[in-house]
Amino acid sequence: MLASASKARHGLLEKAAIPHCLMASGIDEERFQGSDALKMVEMLAIAKANAVASKLASKAQQIFPYKKITSILGCDSVFLFENEIYGKPRDANEAIERWERMSSNSGFLITGHALLFGSSAFNCQTEIPFNRALQKVISTRVEFVDLSHAQIEKYVSTGEPLECAGGFALEGKGAMLISSICGCYSNVIGLSLPWLRKAFLKAGLE
Repeated sequence: MLASASKARHGLLEKAAIPHCLMASGIDEERFQGSDALKMVEMLAIAKANAVASKLASKAQQIFPYKKITSILGCDSVFLFENEIYGKPRDANEAIERWERMSSNSGFLITGHALLFGSSAFNCQTEIPFNRALQKVISTRVEFVDLSHAQIEKYVSTGEPLECAGGFALEGKGAMLISSICGCYSNVIGLSLPWLRKAFLKAGLE
């Protein structure tokens, strides 16, 4: 179960052929805002996973599409630029202002991961046994190309930057604006598949 409505994370799991379903956590992310980006995404990831676990426990028979579930994955991403945390831009003007700074510069896409699991699979007739957790915060350095003001405005006008942490989507049009990446590629999209593979193995999940 992916504790998110993120199309990007959903797409990553689909391409990796990992069976899953989506459920938005519904948590108030404003409660977790702070100056420590790593701590913030770590707390948000586990909070999202726990929120979905609670939803399943209270409404499983009404909303749960599969008969069994083995784990819940929560993730949260921010972009750290010059020690400033960038979530999704509030509007086009903020996105343009950020890109004026980010052009020919670099920052870090930081994603918190939390995988909840238990000793047995979820069954609608029993209590959800998600009593164990694996957590990891992963950072990937992203360097951007040199952009003119007109090019920035054109990209922001597509609407893509307004839907993404940092104001860019590696899996979309934003790929053309990135000159290099140092670290996990899929982490920049919102979920480290290499980490998830190791977590599944450590948790004893297929």
